[in-house]
Amino acid sequence: MFASTRVGINARPQLLRHTAVAGPSRVRLVLASRNVSSIPIGGSKDGTPKGQDGSSFEDKIAILEHINRKGFPRDFDHSKIPFDLLDHYIPQPLAVVKHSSEGRFKDTLTWVRGQLSNSWLNAVNLFFWARQKPFLGIAGLSRPKRRWSPQIFLAQSTNPNSWLAPLRQTALDVYVKMNEAQSKGDLKSLPGLSSGRMLDENRKRIKALGSDKTVVWKFHGEASPTQCLSVRSLDQDTYQASSTKGAKQLVMAQVLMKLDTYQSLQIYDKRSGKLLASKGTPELPARVTEYIVFERRLMSPGQWYIRDQLFPGVELKKNALGF
Repeated sequence: MFASTRVGINARPQLLRHTAVAGPSRVRLVLASRNVSSIPIGGSKDGTPKGQDGSSFEDKIAILEHINRKGFPRDFDHSKIPFDLLDHYIPQPLAVVKHSSEGRFKDTLTWVRGQLSNSWLNAVNLFFWARQKPFLGIAGLSRPKRRWSPQIFLAQSTNPNSWLAPLRQTALDVYVKMNEAQSKGDLKSLPGLSSGRMLDENRKRIKALGSDKTVVWKFHGEASPTQCLSVRSLDQDTYQASSTKGAKQLVMAQVLMKLDTYQSLQIYDKRSGKLLASKGTPELPARVTEYIVFERRLMSPGQWYIRDQLFPGVELKKNALGF
């Protein structure tokens, strides 16, 4: 990606509180009045506030209150809910942690706890994913025959036969298409490939380049296989809070992918053809490593799209809501 927004990894969901009861996919909705303004609201001819879907501000308040009391209505459009980034984790080598912390035992213990916690969360989320249709949110992909499989512990594997192999390829394809659309200034294609902060940044980059420049971006292959680092999801509680039984349906899923690729970028003046900026060349492409969050709304038609970009050791900016 030829431009970046610095976003970190410590997420704090606001409209949705991610609970650890009975596994990381359990979610309990809480109404946070300070976040109601984050839902897109416009205006009507008579001055009544209207949402992008035509609903009034009061309607949206009523929807949130209903969700908080009873859960999602059956006909509710989940694509309209803004979700925060979940608690993604970028593993770092222990040597890096020891060097940055001067070898303190406390930091080593924190590193071990983070690695174990992330591995456990990945496994539990994959266990819940294994009963979703379609599997991994990819059309035509059938579910595994058994949920209890060693595969749930191999989220970070790059084996071509692992459960997440189709999702890794899908993520790479979306990443390449989004960069191509951005380099061509294709504003119509971007909403289907990116969302939230990433979509906003893509639009800003295209606007900043203007119409007097030609951007040539090319993908030259992977330097190392695309790797999934963390798997997270939110589900809909379809039973009473006091009950321990009931079926659950995932509402949204996010994965953090490490993309290690070869790219080249040239920016030319459209009139004179003069080269204004360059990163790598077709003959000697630059190696680019990025940590990208992909998201998929699982209870409505759609596909995986790029939600955000994370950086190791950078604190997450608040209110990173997607739509």
